[in-house]
Amino acid sequence: MTNIGLRPGHFDDSGLAPVDLPFTEEEYCARLKKLTAMAADEGIDVLWVTSPEGVAWLHGFTASWYKGQAPMRYPQCYGTAVHVASRRFIHFDNPTEEPVLAMTSRSRDNRWLPDREAGPNIAFIVEELRREGWLSGTVGMEFWSYLPNRAISTMFEGAFLAAGARPVDMSAMARRARRVKSAAEIACIERAMEICDIGHRAIVDNLEPGITELDLFGRVIAAMMAAGGEFSALIPVFNAMPLAGSKPLSSGHSMASRRVINAGEILAADLCGVFNRYHANALRGYYVGNDPPSDLVERYRLSGGVFGVIASDVKAGMTVREVNRTLRSYYEDTGLWSEDEGWALGYELGWSLPPDWVGDFYFHLGDDRYLDRVFEENMVTNFESLFDTHLIDTLVYGRNGTRVLSKTPLELIAVG
Repeated sequence: MTNIGLRPGHFDDSGLAPVDLPFTEEEYCARLKKLTAMAADEGIDVLWVTSPEGVAWLHGFTASWYKGQAPMRYPQCYGTAVHVASRRFIHFDNPTEEPVLAMTSRSRDNRWLPDREAGPNIAFIVEELRREGWLSGTVGMEFWSYLPNRAISTMFEGAFLAAGARPVDMSAMARRARRVKSAAEIACIERAMEICDIGHRAIVDNLEPGITELDLFGRVIAAMMAAGGEFSALIPVFNAMPLAGSKPLSSGHSMASRRVINAGEILAADLCGVFNRYHANALRGYYVGNDPPSDLVERYRLSGGVFGVIASDVKAGMTVREVNRTLRSYYEDTGLWSEDEGWALGYELGWSLPPDWVGDFYFHLGDDRYLDRVFEENMVTNFESLFDTHLIDTLVYGRNGTRVLSKTPLELIAVG
């Protein structure tokens, strides 16, 4: 065994306080019951959960490093195995993470990998599951997760097959289980948006010609973290660009840089507030100066007006086809809609770890497929209204309407 260095220091959990999880034991039990019921309906006997979001949603465990780009001799072989019929679960991990599990997880059956390399660790996991009698049927794997990577996922699949189990892809089911949010999850997202709005207020307080993007971004993040925020799962777009006529140049998905922000430019600030790893997204455009072009101000007014239509006319139970038709009609009536330029879409938000805060449910007003999917009550997505404008907000879908969470004005914000 090449196990030297698996325990880099002494750990004793006897002096730790009880685990302070963000949700109640009842909530975690309800999640497990929901997921195993879905698995039983699909004929899956054991779940092998490896996506960081899936593991954390199930029992709380979060870490700062998941070896997503690890050395090939030290790959990620962790995961949580769930026996569907009994609802028992076992978490397998490197013993380095014993302190993290003790402080962040409700898992009580944790088994430590004996090696740094993949072969012995996969053999250990499969043998432990075989001894439990869990490998006589179907094993669900998350083929769409970046963890484990293709090489390790293939090794796991082969090992399960050799043990007599039949691997199947459970990615869609596992993601669907997390889609509709509980009241406690929505409360986290609401708090995350309060933190996001604090970040936007910090822009108003600190933006001035001559400041660099990184300097301003640092002050914004400091304000958000002082309010109880956390690192976002995606590096935000945070860039200032000059105008071409009265339209700002696009910066794409650019990170903040050392570039100096000048008067007359537009800062695109795509922030996500984070609370208990739940994300709320709001993008706004800031004009550096007191006299923005009047036609750009009007374009922002029209582009932002779609959120009023969303609040009044979009409801849980509607299909993507119905929502697209409603919002396309608004954009066409205002003259903003164009097949060549513009961006109007939304994607699922919720529990996220790096490297992405984008969830699985996605809709685009230009789609001609996937139109029968339904917006469910207590689903959460963002919505992006980008027509040479910088406007994104976070939506919570309800039976009587849709809530737009941010209190930052949906307009071009001039900062003199």
